Amino acid sequence: MKPSATIPPVTAPQAQHEPVPSSPARSRSSDHIFRTLTEKSFVGMYVAQNGLFVRVNPITASVSGYAIEDLEGRKADSLIHPDDVAHVKGMAREMLRGERTTAHEFRIVTRAGDIRWVMEAVTPVTYSGRPAIFGHFMDITDRKVMEEKLRESETLYRTIFETTGTATIIIEEDTTVSLVNSEFERLYGAPKAYWEGKRSWLEFAAEKDRDRMLRYHNQRRMNPAAAPSRYEFRFVDRKGDVKDVLVTISMIPGTRRSVSSHADITELKRQEKVLIRREREIQAKSRNLEEMNTALKVLLKQREQDRHDMEEKVLANIKHLVIPYLGKLKTGRLGEQERSCVKILESNLLSIISPFSQRLSSKVLNLTPKELQVANLVKEGRTSKEIGELLDVSPATVALYRNRIRKKLAVTGKKVNLRTYLASLN
Repeated sequence: MKPSATIPPVTAPQAQHEPVPSSPARSRSSDHIFRTLTEKSFVGMYVAQNGLFVRVNPITASVSGYAIEDLEGRKADSLIHPDDVAHVKGMAREMLRGERTTAHEFRIVTRAGDIRWVMEAVTPVTYSGRPAIFGHFMDITDRKVMEEKLRESETLYRTIFETTGTATIIIEEDTTVSLVNSEFERLYGAPKAYWEGKRSWLEFAAEKDRDRMLRYHNQRRMNPAAAPSRYEFRFVDRKGDVKDVLVTISMIPGTRRSVSSHADITELKRQEKVLIRREREIQAKSRNLEEMNTALKVLLKQREQDRHDMEEKVLANIKHLVIPYLGKLKTGRLGEQERSCVKILESNLLSIISPFSQRLSSKVLNLTPKELQVANLVKEGRTSKEIGELLDVSPATVALYRNRIRKKLAVTGKKVNLRTYLASLN
């Protein structure tokens, strides 16, 4: 706000040949001029002489809170804030000597003890025939309050801007970068002075991404919802290294500027690629395992078929190539002992090819061949004596085999007949 124009020295006009008025007349004339000039003014005005207020206008009284009669005759510096007195007197001397032409600002203390800001200019005048100072000022308290709030807001804004944790910039409508924080300095590798007000953000955008990003830039200024607020692009730093960056950008309300925050996701993208590659490798290995599993199942099935075929061949051979000859031996001239052996041989062969031996082997896999022979004879109803004669062992040995078989079949101590139990497996 500019100060009011300087008022010329307050002197009563005099004709060249008229006599000079007396001192009381000169004073009344000065008062009349002062009141004429200041009564309707919108700024504070005063005349000070010998360090005292001699005339003040209503605005001066209103701003200070004192009545006009209380101010006139009061020390002119009594309203100045104690901390500003020296500064104000220095500025006034410079103005009175013509060394300063602009108004200066300082604080005053009102009658109620409130502090108000004024902007003042002073000039030398003649009042009642003697040197005086004419001062005029404007109350700028409201402006100062707004400036202070603006400074606080800007300080808060800059603090948030600097400590946001991400690389952040302010972008003008013409793509110029007007403000840069420290994180962006580190991301790009250049100081703030390199960017602020000098370069376009297009400089750090990879060539393949520029057209797309510039289209977003223009769309956002026509309609903020028309452009995405978050997207990825390739960021080229001062050294020419390319980084993957996620940008979050939005318009600053009431302006044509936007604020843009940048997060370096290069490492995340690298890890993402590694994970995708590993997932593909796992999928390939899984397919290979499935194929191997399928092949193994085919092999196992073929092996089972081969085993079954071999068993069929063995059984068929026994039935057709062994059993008939045993029948001929039984009809031949044999002693009682030989005939019994042939019968046992025939019985054993038939047991081998019968489901009984297979069930018994699966039931107790650790039966010895001798125990298996005894089990077959017990199932046929042979006594221990008969079994001993057939196997050429004593009845006590046969009894031992029977006990072992009962233990392995888990029927020891149970009221179960061994022959009956073995027959149930047939």
